Amino acid sequence: MNALLYRSLVMLAFLGITGILVFVIQDSLHAAESPAGRTVFYPEESDRVLANPFMGFAVDAKYDESAQPFRLAHVNLTWRELEPEKGRYAFDAIEEKFNFPLWRQRGVHLIVRVIMDYPRDYAHMDIPDWLYREIGGDGTWYDNEYGKGFSPNYDNSLLIRNHERMISALGRRYNDDPLIAFIQLGSLGHWGEWHTWDKKEGYIPFPKRNVSDRYAEHYVRAFPDKHLLMRRPHDVALRNGMGLFNDAFGDPKATSDGFYTWYTQGYTSWLTKEKEPAMLNFWTKAPSGGEFAHRTKYFQDDSIGETLRQARLTHVSWMGPNAPYLEEDRTLQANIDRFLNTIGYRFVIVKESHEKEAPAGGKLNVRLDIRNRGVAPFYYPWPLELSLSDAATGAIVLKTVADADIRQWLPGTRTVFHTIKLPKRLAEGEYIVNAAILDPQTGKPGVEFAIEGRRPDGRYPLGKVIVAAPS
Repeated sequence: MNALLYRSLVMLAFLGITGILVFVIQDSLHAAESPAGRTVFYPEESDRVLANPFMGFAVDAKYDESAQPFRLAHVNLTWRELEPEKGRYAFDAIEEKFNFPLWRQRGVHLIVRVIMDYPRDYAHMDIPDWLYREIGGDGTWYDNEYGKGFSPNYDNSLLIRNHERMISALGRRYNDDPLIAFIQLGSLGHWGEWHTWDKKEGYIPFPKRNVSDRYAEHYVRAFPDKHLLMRRPHDVALRNGMGLFNDAFGDPKATSDGFYTWYTQGYTSWLTKEKEPAMLNFWTKAPSGGEFAHRTKYFQDDSIGETLRQARLTHVSWMGPNAPYLEEDRTLQANIDRFLNTIGYRFVIVKESHEKEAPAGGKLNVRLDIRNRGVAPFYYPWPLELSLSDAATGAIVLKTVADADIRQWLPGTRTVFHTIKLPKRLAEGEYIVNAAILDPQTGKPGVEFAIEGRRPDGRYPLGKVIVAAPS
């Protein structure tokens, strides 16, 4: 026999045996995962960018424009525009300026920050005139590398009392409003970022903890039902379970060597010389967010690896308003998509199983294996719904809420078990198990899973079950 032909026949025989072995092994694994009487469904995972609530890019709420998907908008609110006259709050004007009705209609949630000092290229104040007169002009007019503006003396007792009253009014208006996603503790420092100009020339003092804590506690009392975020770890943030925001994201020195070290190890404030604690696992209960140090620089091919590393290190859920949501440069789109698919939560139903057949009036025991491929959890207690739909018509015939707290779905895999009680009147036939996370405000599916097959109503069809006559 020709040597070449002999070797070919041997190879074909080997491949055939290998193929049989692979088939047997795979079939055995499938059988092991499919106990007798149960059916197992494996959804097809999707790599699409998902426009999900409470994560992604946060656009400037004043403008209705974006080249990227988004479900958050950011409100930088100055005290000057909020309370132009003492005790009279311009809520209607503010809500018009920042498009509250539009965002409410579109299911976009808001991040709100109150600011007393926003440096600009012209001399101005961000506190009201009446307050400036009341505190006797106590503060610093500045003109430095940040810009121009007025930094009030945060130790001033009249300023503190008025701030408490103003934040209380804000809380009465918005604490119960589902439109508001998160509250950033602004108020202190330039841009509300809890720091002041610290160079020797033109130095502006920052308040010690015993004073700055009072400002923070105003927010804690006014917004008991909102997640609060601070610019850096502080003892008051740790005690009250706050989140954190990093307004220099992307910059390795400011993030990997700064923000990350602060929250994992603690630090000594360069402004007050006081030690502040680590907040190692803050992100498991409250959000990590912020904005980029540069709008597009960190999405270049030579930077995106470090950007993604920072996202994983600091468990960010959202970025904005300084973020590339207006970016239309297609050469950056792949890296933007990689970033959006990394931050926040990304729920994948890996496997679903239940009995192949169940009688009307009986029980259907459903198991879901759900993997969060993101870097953070979901931060509000939205319900997980399981439903049955008629396999022929698609009509939903039964809905039930699973005993699952989706806030506990940290990165990794979680298993949900739920028993669906089947009504005795349920007609015999073939049905499909569906899953959805409901928006409590609408009662409709409000979160996309990273799997294919989404129904027009937002639910995700999984495995089939035969409903038999009552036993």
